[in-house]
Amino acid sequence: MPEATHAVLDRRSLASDHRRLNELLRPGLRVLDVGCGTGAITRGAAAAVGAGGLAVGADVSATLLGRARAAHAAQARLAFVVADAYALPFRRAVDVVTAARMLQWLARPLDALRAMSEAAAPGGAVLVLDFNHERAAWEPRPPESFRRFYAAFLGWRAGAGMDNAIADRLESLFARAGLARVTVTAQDETARRGEPDFEARAGIWADVAASRGHQMVADGAVTEAERSAAEADYRAWVGAEAREHVQYLRAAAGRVC
Repeated sequence: MPEATHAVLDRRSLASDHRRLNELLRPGLRVLDVGCGTGAITRGAAAAVGAGGLAVGADVSATLLGRARAAHAAQARLAFVVADAYALPFRRAVDVVTAARMLQWLARPLDALRAMSEAAAPGGAVLVLDFNHERAAWEPRPPESFRRFYAAFLGWRAGAGMDNAIADRLESLFARAGLARVTVTAQDETARRGEPDFEARAGIWADVAASRGHQMVADGAVTEAERSAAEADYRAWVGAEAREHVQYLRAAAGRVC
């Protein structure tokens, strides 16, 4: 996986990038983080549940988990396991099962949500955070080369069976998975010029062009020249012109009966 993808994952934290989970956690809970990547959020969960709790990160990528173990080896009550989101090796075992920005990459999100529900103990919580990419916003409009790339990105995802608007379908997915007491909260991420991390946060789409963009080229969704231009033009725009970027996210939480 490209270094640009690792950098995006490594920058995340429980407090800033999974705020709803941060609100739910308390000492002593057992937490399963599905699609944990390099483990940055999982590490925060382990700190939040403390010595009496446990946080387990699960991901299908052994490479990402190797990076997670190396980065967070000193954190107590933290473990990582290679696992497919559709076939989690847990049943009625944990208090909170969560997935942040993960269902958006799956062609069968309902099946994964059902597997997450089965991993939770009776009365346990299932929490999902995800995007509606169709409602992302930029001020002012980014360069034409990037707008073309972004449209191709959405088309590439849709062609592979991924739901670009999954954030707004979480409530119905939770109901279909049999979860109760479902609530959905806005978790939009806004990057504004003048904030210390503005360029890193607003520049995430240049990182996408530098990582997922190569797969898009291999799949014929864009040419390498289009990908390269989109990345370069967007980075320049973020550095000089961009004022605000809003990513539309929703967090859905439900309880296992």
